[in-house]
Amino acid sequence: MTFRTAALAVVTASIALFTAASALTTNAQTTPDSQWRASPITLSTLLQDGYKIVAVVNDARGNATPADTIFVQRDQSAFKCIDPQQPDAKAKTPAAPPACFELVQPSGAAAASEAK
Repeated sequence: MTFRTAALAVVTASIALFTAASALTTNAQTTPDSQWRASPITLSTLLQDGYKIVAVVNDARGNATPADTIFVQRDQSAFKCIDPQQPDAKAKTPAAPPACFELVQPSGAAAASEAK
C-alpha cells in the first residue's frame, strides 16, 4: 500500500465518520414533533406532587448559558426541567427562566402506530 492509497483511505474514513456524527447531532436536537411538550408546571410543584429526581445533567453549550437539566419521574409519567444558571452580575443578558417539559408520544409515532 502506497502512501497515497493510505492517505485516501484515511480521508474517506474521516468523511464517513464526520457525516455519521453530523447526522446524530441533527437527530439529537429538538424537533417540532419532539417527545417533550412544554408544560406550565414548575419543578417545585412536581416534587410536591410526588415526582422523584432520577437524573441531573449539567449542560454547557458553547457560548450559551450553562443549564442544569433535571429529569423527574412518577409511575409512568416523566418531566424534564431546564434550569439555566444565572450569569454573572456583570452580564448584560439575564438567563432564561426555568422551564419544564412533559414526556409525551411524538406526533409522528402516533400516526405510524395507527397506520399498522
